[in-house]
Amino acid sequence: MRKPAAKKVVRVGTRGSLLAMAQAGEIKRKLEKKYPKLSFRLVVIQTRGDEFQVGVFTKAIEEALLKNRVDIAVHSLKDLPTELPKGLCLAAFPKRLDPGDVLISKRRYTLQTLPKNAVVGTGSPRRKRQIQLIRPDLCLADIRGNLDTRVRKVIHGKKYAAAVVAKAGLKRLKKYLNFAVPIPLKEVMPAVGQAALGIETRKSDRTLIRLLKPLNDPRTKMQVCAERRFLKELRGGCRVPVGILSEIRQNKIRIRAAVFSTRSEAAVTGEIRGPASQSEKLAAILAKKLLKKGAGRLLREARS
Repeated sequence: MRKPAAKKVVRVGTRGSLLAMAQAGEIKRKLEKKYPKLSFRLVVIQTRGDEFQVGVFTKAIEEALLKNRVDIAVHSLKDLPTELPKGLCLAAFPKRLDPGDVLISKRRYTLQTLPKNAVVGTGSPRRKRQIQLIRPDLCLADIRGNLDTRVRKVIHGKKYAAAVVAKAGLKRLKKYLNFAVPIPLKEVMPAVGQAALGIETRKSDRTLIRLLKPLNDPRTKMQVCAERRFLKELRGGCRVPVGILSEIRQNKIRIRAAVFSTRSEAAVTGEIRGPASQSEKLAAILAKKLLKKGAGRLLREARS
């Protein structure tokens, strides 16, 4: 009697943090539902050095993809460089969550109700500059660790009155939402690709690319590809003080963006509207406009 054929195993690469595992698990479940005849397995990629340096993980998982140790990788798009290694591609962009930030605190403060000179944890230059423009009295301090660690430092520690994190991360963790107060998008603009996931794989694996296609959300793809094109034209990176918000309504896209100084209250802002089908082209035009207005100087400041 012949044994039934073993299921083909698709290896899903992820880092070991709670958020990364939640994101990869979400994609794994969607794929299992779509393809019950296939088997999907999470593979935790171990990294050397600082476990909290996102770039270290990105390099390690892309190396695992290129060496065929995993088949797909699930990334938070806001942490993924705009230039991918040769041989890799982003095959799908699942539906994006709310791109906004939240303020985490035991007392559910807003930016306006935080005590004077309160210590607020964030390592993001983008968040620091925008919050300083609203509350120059606040003490903005770096806070180390993955999302779960940072939130626990606020809830269980005494150093920080609050911390700023992405709302989407808490939604995916399904934790700490009762300590979170949304920060209006008009006050703190999100990062490029914030709240969106990107699924990376090998360009040569056409079968796997077709398999991932149903997970792609067209609206999300138009938004995040425009945002990433904007950042690429600026020659910016994941750690520069750039905020962007793209909105699509009735096949039209509106992109608002800002580049902030890390040394002063200076900022260069701009906006563009047009057909959603031309979102990347519009984003490139907007980036060039901001560069003409002096954004390049502010970015050089941030890198120096």
